[in-house]
Amino acid sequence: MHSLNRSSTRLSRNARLAVLSALVACGMLLAMVQPAAAQLVERTHQHIVLTIPDDEVCGVPVTTTVDAIVNQQERLASSGFPLFMFTGHGTVTWTNPATGKSVSLFFAGIGAKDLTVVDNGDGTITLRRAITGVPERITLSNGQVVTMDVGRVVFVDVIDYNGTPTDTSDDVLISQSVESISGPHPELQSDFTLFCQVVVPALT
Repeated sequence: MHSLNRSSTRLSRNARLAVLSALVACGMLLAMVQPAAAQLVERTHQHIVLTIPDDEVCGVPVTTTVDAIVNQQERLASSGFPLFMFTGHGTVTWTNPATGKSVSLFFAGIGAKDLTVVDNGDGTITLRRAITGVPERITLSNGQVVTMDVGRVVFVDVIDYNGTPTDTSDDVLISQSVESISGPHPELQSDFTLFCQVVVPALT
């Protein structure tokens, strides 16, 4: 499987399935050459609009609505590794039907852009990828912003690609670390615990 930014785990299972490609979830394989030297394989554009009743976030029963624009680009490098970039923007809103209270998550920018990859020679690669923009802004129903991550983060992932460079479906994430952070990222720096800390009291 693709390695994912752990922030995607804060969403409910159904919401993750709906917007996984748009959120910062990320961690795709990268070619060892520059994007300009790679062959374009696929470019897609999607507008996702949906409502998920009887959902759950942070243990709270909610109705989830999604409105997102998702752009994906895949190129194939001469090294044999695919190169991915995801951009987009959107809003995910959770509403507690018992209280009528709601919380929204807005995201915009580059959800994932592959930077460099090194073949470690043992069936694994070391991947550097960047997330740039606003991966998360949490807003209450009255318009108050309670937390926001903004700027640029570079992740370093070690991935076992199972001997299939072009097939990312069997990838296994071995380890993940943060190489650099620019701008405030309170959610990331809380090890992704801040989300539920602000969402639960806002919905209940």
